[in-house]
Amino acid sequence: MKHIIRQFGLNWFTTVMGIGIVAALTYTSPVEIPLQHVVGVILFVMLNIVFILAFVMWLLRWLMATKTAVDDFHHPGRALFYGAFAMGINVLGNDYFIIGTHLVPRVLAIHISMCIWLAGTVASLFTVIVIPYLLFTEHRVERDETVASWLIPLVPPIVAAATGTNLVPYVGGTEKQFAMIAVIVAMFGVTFFLFMLTSTLVYARLVYHRRLSGQEAPSLWVEIGPIGMSMGTMCGLPTVASHLFGAYANTLHVLAAVFAMAMWGIGLWWILMSSLHTLLHLTPRGDGLPFHLGWWSYVFPIGSFTSGTYALDHLLGHSFFAVAGVAQLAVLWVCFAVVFVRTIIGTVKGDLVAWRSVRQVKTGGDMGTRVKQA
Repeated sequence: MKHIIRQFGLNWFTTVMGIGIVAALTYTSPVEIPLQHVVGVILFVMLNIVFILAFVMWLLRWLMATKTAVDDFHHPGRALFYGAFAMGINVLGNDYFIIGTHLVPRVLAIHISMCIWLAGTVASLFTVIVIPYLLFTEHRVERDETVASWLIPLVPPIVAAATGTNLVPYVGGTEKQFAMIAVIVAMFGVTFFLFMLTSTLVYARLVYHRRLSGQEAPSLWVEIGPIGMSMGTMCGLPTVASHLFGAYANTLHVLAAVFAMAMWGIGLWWILMSSLHTLLHLTPRGDGLPFHLGWWSYVFPIGSFTSGTYALDHLLGHSFFAVAGVAQLAVLWVCFAVVFVRTIIGTVKGDLVAWRSVRQVKTGGDMGTRVKQA
């Protein structure tokens, strides 16, 4: 058991992110789909189970393999996934608001969602400060090692911002609501600014250095995540907080619509680029696409972009974005089904989790080399 706990990585929280966003988007599809609420509830229950298992494993790792857990902060790759941990918390809290309010008393579900959102906000701010600081001062990376995965610890604040907009009407009077909106906009600004900087580095790496390998190709899809969350945040503000902006409410509505549609366009461009990179490695010119947990980059970022399309539909009420949202949901479900099944198979076979540690013990005579399984 300790062997399994020691190898548990924070990248497992990408499964929490993926399951959670598919559950919410299925449940709230802008066009009615048969059994969408049933499927959404099933995924919501699964989300809670997977999150609890992952969270317990993370805690046990700190208790039983403390040195290994601390070493994550010194590794430029593993440290990134503290962002997945923070986003997993935020996604869980949002699902309690979207789905949980239909399963338990509404007030209770909203209080649970608010508590989880606060925890997710703290985790998000920790991640966006600590991990870049370590990258600046301790981690050693080369320019040709730049990947979009560097966005993972930078995205949590905008995920907290997008999910927090739903809760604004429930925090009390206008003073508290305005304070929460100020925090949400500030977190939006942090991630959006860092997203622009990091995307520039990723673009430069794609232009001037070797092409992404098949192992690295899924990481490019991470770029789509903050795009969708920025759309969701901006579209949510005039929906829940127009009364706080007084004479500027109409201006905010127009600004949100124009900004989100512009981001929708760049999101489609990144999806096209990411798709071409994926398809390249499926041809004889490519390296193949070996399966690993990074494949969950095919799920949450697409889900994030789909949630942004949903937000545009809610803001504008135009059938174009409703149809686009359902089309994106269909693509998301294909990706989710493939990655979910591959994850289960990889876990059972031991490709993702080595269930037994193997050590070889040399012995004399004809016995040769004996393998002991611990």
